[in-house]
Amino acid sequence: MHNRAKLLILACAVPVLILLAMCYKPLLTLYTGQEITLQTKPVDPSDLFRGDYVILRYEAEEVPKALVDHDVLKQMDGGRDWGLGELEVYVILEKKDGIDHPVKVTLQKPENGVFLKGKIDYIGTNGEGSEVAFIQYSLDKYYVEDNTGTKWEEASAKGQILAKAKVKNGYAILTDIEME
Repeated sequence: MHNRAKLLILACAVPVLILLAMCYKPLLTLYTGQEITLQTKPVDPSDLFRGDYVILRYEAEEVPKALVDHDVLKQMDGGRDWGLGELEVYVILEKKDGIDHPVKVTLQKPENGVFLKGKIDYIGTNGEGSEVAFIQYSLDKYYVEDNTGTKWEEASAKGQILAKAKVKNGYAILTDIEME
């Protein structure tokens, strides 16, 4: 085979390999991850180009400050001007009544158990006046069947949606939503 043919094959193979590598982590999570259930909080939506979807907010995005590890608080107060979503944290989950709830926020990746990897925005006061850590997980949109968006939007506004996700090593993929 001539050098020119080898270069052509290599040039075609590299983009394919990059695309396959991008699919590896999500597919591994879907097939081998542990399923969790998160309680949602009210929000609403619709996308002209993509159809009906539900924007989801989770109770686990507002973790009480008492559950935040001292090291995380120290990092937040440590003089660095943390921007939105820059400090990576691990949120350890525990199942109670079929729903996974946060029990601890830490900087150290847990050795075992179920946990989500997220980025802490800031620590402040929520709508109920409690001091909480606001954490992003990138599990915010779920596309639903056309012409069902209104039904899901109404349920979302009442906080009546449970979100199912698969988690592996803190990486989560939203797999389904259901109404309570």
